[in-house]
Amino acid sequence: MYWIKLAIQSALSRKASLLIIVFSTAISVTILLAVFKIRDDTKTSFTNAISGVDLVVGSKASPTELILHSIFHIGRPTSLVPGSAIKEIESISQVKWLIPIQLGDSYRSYPVIGTTTDFFQQIRAQNKALAFSSGNSFGGGNQREVVLGANVARQFKHQLSDKITLSHGSGIGPAQDHSDTPFTIAGILEANGTPIDNSILISTQSFNSLHDGSDGKVQFVQLSNSQYSAFFLGLTQRSAVFSVRRQIDSLKPPPLMAVMPGVALDDLWKTLEVAENALLLVSVGVVLTSILGIAAALLISLESRRRELATLRVVGVKPLQIFFLIILESLLIVTAGIILGWIFLQALVFTFSDWLMNEWGILSTVGLPTANDLIGLLMILIAALICSVLPGIKAYRLALHDGLNPPNI
Repeated sequence: MYWIKLAIQSALSRKASLLIIVFSTAISVTILLAVFKIRDDTKTSFTNAISGVDLVVGSKASPTELILHSIFHIGRPTSLVPGSAIKEIESISQVKWLIPIQLGDSYRSYPVIGTTTDFFQQIRAQNKALAFSSGNSFGGGNQREVVLGANVARQFKHQLSDKITLSHGSGIGPAQDHSDTPFTIAGILEANGTPIDNSILISTQSFNSLHDGSDGKVQFVQLSNSQYSAFFLGLTQRSAVFSVRRQIDSLKPPPLMAVMPGVALDDLWKTLEVAENALLLVSVGVVLTSILGIAAALLISLESRRRELATLRVVGVKPLQIFFLIILESLLIVTAGIILGWIFLQALVFTFSDWLMNEWGILSTVGLPTANDLIGLLMILIAALICSVLPGIKAYRLALHDGLNPPNI
């Protein structure tokens, strides 16, 4: 305790320069912890983009392709699945519920999803049930009702009972809109940080009715007996997932495939590891630069502290104790920077959590450091300890040779 008090008093005698060092260390620690935080929260949000679904079923293709178009609404399926497949899939005893997904239309570049009201009951986002900020699901009798994701409603300032016109495909080009069939907004979902926030949901009956004829000179795709992009399945027991997969893969015709969304999302996330590791490497470099700056500052300050060190020697402090005093000063500076950096991070998360949710779909909350954070902070302390050895050795040598009057150099 005496040596900690002595190290603090020594540091306070140079508080102006050390405050700058502590502040720079805090910024570098904030950057490192922010990278950890964003990485973990992004991965959690990504892998929990859809919850409560045991299998995603679509036409045979790449599992990644199926996940991208059915969950993230990126790209298109290689082929559509006929409605006749629903009875075959539902005939599998372990299938508890089935939710159809139809894609292909848009509203001002946002995807339109044709589905059933079961979507709002069974699908979970970020492990939470879907909730409405206003209104409710599209009704059974009225086929011209629509539910908006939170981002769509906010982007265009839509409210309940507003009427909107959907577009065929991307909506780009002449006569591509369904202007003769406007939809009324029945509900607006709460933000959940998933692709659902950027979606417009209508009933499968409405989706099919939009493609049963022509609009001017543009012939829309006609869906014979209804065709679907994918199906979301819930099983009676999750342990039956492999059995159901085999049964669905064996259905012919058409050739289908069933994908476990959790596994597929994990595999998809691994493709992003290069960018993740590059960002982590940059943040580690920033922290190491800051720690080397602390070591350099201590080395420079030793020249002006030779009289202080000599005084300590006179009162009986041994050279080895002076060595550990310099090490302790370095650790105290880094510890102060770590604490301040963690406070900065929590303030940033608290301030920008809503922005991250709305703009990037990342669910981030204030909380205690994770295991990865603690490991990273421990590595920072170890690096500071190693880098402070050189100033400590120099202080040790000065304490051995210098007296009250430092030599002229």
